[in-house]
Amino acid sequence: MRFCELLSLSATITAKLLPMLERDHISHEPPLHAGRDGWLVNGDEQLLVRFSTGRSTAHGQWVILSTYRWVRPYPPEPQSQRRMLQHNAIEAWQNMQKVGWRRCRPPVR
Repeated sequence: MRFCELLSLSATITAKLLPMLERDHISHEPPLHAGRDGWLVNGDEQLLVRFSTGRSTAHGQWVILSTYRWVRPYPPEPQSQRRMLQHNAIEAWQNMQKVGWRRCRPPVR
């Protein structure tokens, strides 16, 4: 195989794999970074969810899930709040993105 053919084949493989790698990275990105909140929005259901870091205990790291009803242009209205262990929150984050929730910035207050 000549170098030009190898280079062309490599570019073709990269072009096919890159979108899959980017999509996988986005959907499996953890909800929280140190000291930051993660936000997901579902425009069809007019819902907004905030994942925020909670306290560490002997049982593990807790994450607080806050749900808001969001009808634009009005500010989000709190609906519910609960806490879950971090590994469960990461799983919830990933599953929500798989069913259509999108990552977003915090709403302007």
